[in-house]
Amino acid sequence: MKSSEIRKKFFDFFIKNGHTKVASSSLIPAQDPSLLFTNAGMNQFKDIFLGKETRSYTRAVSIQKCMRAGGKHSDLDNVGFTNRHLTFFEMMGNFSFGDYFKKEAIQFAWDFLTKEMAFDPKNMYATVFREDDEAYDIWLQQIGLPKAQISRLGEADNFWQMGDTGPCGPCTEIYVDRGIEFGCGKISCAPGCDCDRYLEVWNLVFMQYDRQADGSDVPLKQKGVDTGMGLERLCLIVQEKKSLFEIDLFENIINTIENLTNIRYQKATKEQQAAFNVLADHVRSSTFLIADGVTPSNEGRGYVLRKIIRRAALFAQKLTDKNIFPEIAQSVIQEMNSIYPELKPAEKAIKHLLTIEVEKFAQNLIYGQNILERYFEESKDRKIISGAQAFKLYDTFGFPLELTKVIAHEHGFTVDIEGFEKHMEIQRERSGGKITKERFDAIDLEESVKTNFVGYEKLETTSKILSIIYDNQLVKKLNEGESGWIIMQESPFYVEKGGQVSDQGWIQINSTKTPILNLQRIENAIAVQIVAPKTISIDDTVTALVDKKFRLNVMNNHTATHLLQAALIEVLGKEVKQSGSLVHPDYLRFDFTYHGTMTPEQIKIVEDKVNQKIRENIPLNIYYTSYQNAVNKGVIAIFGEKYNPEEVRVIDIPSFSMELCGGTHVQATGDIGCFKITEESALSAGQRRIFAVTGVKAIELFQETFTTVKKLSQEFKVPQHEVLQAVERQQEQFKQTLNTIKKLKKQSWKAQLATWLEQVIKINNIPVGIFAIEDSSAEDLKEIAQALNTQKPGFYFLLSTHDERSSFYCILADQFESQINLKAFATWLKDTFELRGGGKKGTLQGGGPAIDINQLKEGIVAWLKK
Repeated sequence: MKSSEIRKKFFDFFIKNGHTKVASSSLIPAQDPSLLFTNAGMNQFKDIFLGKETRSYTRAVSIQKCMRAGGKHSDLDNVGFTNRHLTFFEMMGNFSFGDYFKKEAIQFAWDFLTKEMAFDPKNMYATVFREDDEAYDIWLQQIGLPKAQISRLGEADNFWQMGDTGPCGPCTEIYVDRGIEFGCGKISCAPGCDCDRYLEVWNLVFMQYDRQADGSDVPLKQKGVDTGMGLERLCLIVQEKKSLFEIDLFENIINTIENLTNIRYQKATKEQQAAFNVLADHVRSSTFLIADGVTPSNEGRGYVLRKIIRRAALFAQKLTDKNIFPEIAQSVIQEMNSIYPELKPAEKAIKHLLTIEVEKFAQNLIYGQNILERYFEESKDRKIISGAQAFKLYDTFGFPLELTKVIAHEHGFTVDIEGFEKHMEIQRERSGGKITKERFDAIDLEESVKTNFVGYEKLETTSKILSIIYDNQLVKKLNEGESGWIIMQESPFYVEKGGQVSDQGWIQINSTKTPILNLQRIENAIAVQIVAPKTISIDDTVTALVDKKFRLNVMNNHTATHLLQAALIEVLGKEVKQSGSLVHPDYLRFDFTYHGTMTPEQIKIVEDKVNQKIRENIPLNIYYTSYQNAVNKGVIAIFGEKYNPEEVRVIDIPSFSMELCGGTHVQATGDIGCFKITEESALSAGQRRIFAVTGVKAIELFQETFTTVKKLSQEFKVPQHEVLQAVERQQEQFKQTLNTIKKLKKQSWKAQLATWLEQVIKINNIPVGIFAIEDSSAEDLKEIAQALNTQKPGFYFLLSTHDERSSFYCILADQFESQINLKAFATWLKDTFELRGGGKKGTLQGGGPAIDINQLKEGIVAWLKK
């Protein structure tokens, strides 16, 4: 049975049983700081389990793309060395939100596996949480599974949690006995053993609790069911293969690697097969990550992507010396594009990023491996790579810790992980921590405390205070002069989200206005920080006023950002995806993925398109619809943003741009006034950044530029359109003048060489020359010193002083290196005259404060005589 048939049977079975089919979400979790990547099918349903969100359905079925290569849930180290681990995989799951629970969930799973997949019940085993008598009884009495095929296991095996905090609960897992030939040979071998005999197929999680930051479990308001079954593992059993890399999902990918390396997978050595597995999995996961907007970097998700690519590059060496990543990615796209259509538009970016990332790492890989070989020799008795050594490889050569562990393992070494982490922590402290928003961990607002946001329609509201927070505690009043937070029944203030900064404004209490200091969301409420101008209490009525000028400028820039993205897609292609943004009243910043560089012509075309749409004064059509309906219409959704599937807000600029957005916008594009790109640059490989201004700020920029050009026009006595050519001509003339001066100076010092050589003295039979040469550059000093040393080899020290600063150059002939220690001389210069410098063999150059040449000469001569 092919994977495509299994997909269809799975969806058909659960749809027939009242489940709504839900599409896979992005690998980038939507506004969930507790997760690095989407690692389970339930991630997109987290808020439903927590009771923060409702849907039109209470049963769902999905096949979710998942990533387990970073954070708590990571299988990276296992990939390549086992038959059942992947970094990227597809999670089949059915879900209940306050509908059915354990009895129905277990029955559904049993029926699907035994009837649709034709599993033999004799080979099926179940495990339950040791305290879950209910699940145990269902398996024994309802399903009829023999006691010998049911096991009670501990929390590590049968209690599931998505992250350090969030929904969790006991689970029951279904295993298939694949036969004694897959086992470890131990008498104790049973479900839960690390060998391949008993393969876990399906995990049924019974969501009952919400795990808190302190580790405690709070019962959820409604129980739920979350199940997860790896599609690849199911294919492994149904297709009767020994390894995941032999199932049909990997067939074309493995064939591609075979054709590129001229090595047959089935005939390859164990080491080569591991390399095949790593390449197939890692390029597949990298392809999906890049398609979802992740680019290689040195932090966060980008660092994990870089780590995956570099690990694959290490293993690829065992098969070929060519960069075959783009061709493998092409095979992945061909295999999966019909299921995940986001892959094809990102094809160019995927190939480009994989190419340059592997090539960039190739040289460092050689250097790093050479260093590692030295470490192996130094530590051959202990067989340990120290934390300091592992950190140097990471910090200097970009070796992820996992890469060092792989190479060390191959040489029979271990790595001091704890020591590595200590060095990492020191580096983090040196680089400084990021400023975080105030946290309200101790605040437990009542459900009735909700703020009605009316900022789309109003800039001023009057409403009563529902709650007051002071010193991270709920209080009944805020005394005069105290800084605290108030929550109002109604608010016009927009709180920072989706790149748009928070509003500024005031709170008016009777006739007294006080500026707001900060805004923050707490659940469904908007908290406003102020310094109370007088004592205020719960149920008091206050007026909230938004700074109108601030908001209007933000609106201009936000709508312009939408126009900019649409124009970029038109000019550069559909591979353009927003990867970040900042909407500020003074400017906008837009980060996007693109594999190439933008030419000045392309930048101008983009700018012209945006201004054309502004001049057309197109009225915006802002409306609400379901997420699926919006996506079907081609509305752009931003990765990392969280959307309510039942109702999303669409910002439609007819015939040009459609995006999901919760920000504030102008009524018509003409309100923006004008648009000007001020900067376009590369952030990293495959990621670019644009800064732009609109409205008043754009006009100010145009006026400033016009004034500058006009002044230059008058200065050069040329028409304004010829100013640039006039400046270029003057630059060329200046360059020629500098060259002439340089030649004259060179002729001048060459004429003085003989005089300087006559002044050379001998100390300990070494020719010594110490000279002050005014108004000379470091390059001049170097040339003169080298010329002197060529004609009369010895020790020469040249000093030039300008604007109370000195620069120097010192040279020592090879034959006197044993008599004069330049390193010791450099230390003496620093300690005695505060002149600091360094250099290569036989040279020293640097600078410091202005020094009297006679005093310096006297000191150097005395030092040399010693």
